[in-house]
Amino acid sequence: MTDAVLAMLQPINWPLFALVSARVVGLMMLAPLWSMRTIPVRARGAAAVVVTLTLLPMVAGAPIDPSGPMPLLAVASEFLVGVAIGLTAAVFLHGLTVAAEVVSLQMGLSLGVAFGGMSDVGSPGIGQLYGQFALVMFAMLGGHVMLITGLGASLVALPPGAPLDFTGGAMSLLALGGTVFSVAVRVAAPVMVALLVTNLALAVLNRAVPQLNTMMVAVPITVGVGLIGLGATLALVGGEVTRWVSGLDDALAGLLVALQPVGGR
Repeated sequence: MTDAVLAMLQPINWPLFALVSARVVGLMMLAPLWSMRTIPVRARGAAAVVVTLTLLPMVAGAPIDPSGPMPLLAVASEFLVGVAIGLTAAVFLHGLTVAAEVVSLQMGLSLGVAFGGMSDVGSPGIGQLYGQFALVMFAMLGGHVMLITGLGASLVALPPGAPLDFTGGAMSLLALGGTVFSVAVRVAAPVMVALLVTNLALAVLNRAVPQLNTMMVAVPITVGVGLIGLGATLALVGGEVTRWVSGLDDALAGLLVALQPVGGR
């Protein structure tokens, strides 16, 4: 049994395997679904090995010098490429998190996180709702497979050990960072407008009926209007996820072009 395993592992180009696996691990650290904490570390490690072995034949002819002067720098560069690809896919989820934080703050639900410091919960329930809903749709639309396909395309466009333009890649990621705020505005705007109108109505009611204790009714009304608005915007979130996944290939292609040296574009 041991001899058979050694015979299977002998043809593997281990320096090339290390470079490809560094790119795969970088992707899985930030990419949606692949980076979920609920997935055991061993399972993610096994998935990284399987993905690396699957993609390795695509770069079997890449010239790798294992005695090069800076092998650790090459591994770090491949890791950063994987991180950039994963961040390109994950930036949309950060936009949903910002939208959820803003809505929760306006509704007063963020106090639950402030007083629940021992519960190890880093985001309000609305953020978890948006995030889980987006991840389910991301998986249904095949986004996790698109990421592996994009990773394979990156190995063809940017072979392991090839020179990289990290300045161009950083500028591409900075430009993509605007997606966080645009997604947050598009998702949170309807609920924020509804809550603003509700607060204005409560202010008018307080002026018209001073005897009414507005503070007693403001909290349940605000939370109720916010929850109704959140339910109504789930369809909007679904449309945003669909648009995000459909444009993921173009975003990854733009990142790969930005990472190529000027002479290789």
